[in-house]
Amino acid sequence: MMERLESFDSSDLMEFITAPQVKLVGTGGAGNNILDRLYNRRVKGVETIALNTDANHLHKSKAHVRKVIGAKITQGRGAGGDPYTGKRCAEDDEESIRSKLNGGDIIFVIAGMGGGTGTGSAPVIAKYAKETDAVVVGVAILPFKEEGLPRRKVALEGLAELKKSCDCVIELDNEKLNELTGGDYPIQKAFSVMSDLVSGIVQSLSEVVTEPSMINVDFADLKKIIEAGGTAKVLYGESDGSDPGSVLDSVLGNPLLGNNYKGAEAVLLHIAAGSEFAMSDCHEVLSALKYDLAEDANLIWGLRTDDSMSTKVKVVMLVSAIPESEHDLSTEAEDELSSLGSSLPMIN
Repeated sequence: MMERLESFDSSDLMEFITAPQVKLVGTGGAGNNILDRLYNRRVKGVETIALNTDANHLHKSKAHVRKVIGAKITQGRGAGGDPYTGKRCAEDDEESIRSKLNGGDIIFVIAGMGGGTGTGSAPVIAKYAKETDAVVVGVAILPFKEEGLPRRKVALEGLAELKKSCDCVIELDNEKLNELTGGDYPIQKAFSVMSDLVSGIVQSLSEVVTEPSMINVDFADLKKIIEAGGTAKVLYGESDGSDPGSVLDSVLGNPLLGNNYKGAEAVLLHIAAGSEFAMSDCHEVLSALKYDLAEDANLIWGLRTDDSMSTKVKVVMLVSAIPESEHDLSTEAEDELSSLGSSLPMIN
């Protein structure tokens, strides 16, 4: 037996010891702005790709790759708020976009809904990504209601289209900021809050598979949860203290994300904390967060310790296969879309 072990060529393992390739694609103004934050965070092991029909906006963006799409159609001057133009621009640059997506194991497609470029191009880009056999996660930000019913309706229709090509879609609604602050936030600060939240979520989900953990979660684990089907949502929180109460408050008390995942059947939960984070505290957090899950839920969890975090704790929880009967942002959006009627054309 020992001879067999000694004769094994360990170099054969190296072709399998490669981190999953994570690509973050931001399309349109909001998508580019979120990529700026992710790029500034210096997230390890990811590639950022900024796409836009507006060359001026793209010129100011920070990303590993920047590409004007549909230049023959818009001359780099934007989609003019027309999702159909955004869609055409993504289709016109199909070959170039596909080449940038190739090789990705997990591809995030990030866009604001309601305008022209993000709303129209994101579903097309997600479709190209899905055809590479990557796991595709959409991240969609809905506009404030004060931006007008037509824009809101376009956003909800764009969200519905995006869902068709993604394994799951993380939905966030700027309107929740109004509910949180009573509308008293300066608008620039309000947009920054949402952009920081989205970038924190995407970074944490990316690091689940790109950073080694003490209790490890691998790519297959993440893929299994994402592909479980049904409604999906993300809970996310950062706590300055490691006591379970403050950790749970940061995760369950975020009004921008909500905390309704009752009956969910598939969950990936990852905790990052300082090396002094107690196992008893970890178990208390786990017990509380799994309380509303289905009794036979598939719960996969991991833990990464990092001395630089000191007493800080960061938790990301990806929940999927939530029963459709549970009222969440998805059902709210569908109800709202129905109430707005069908006076505006779809982006198809």
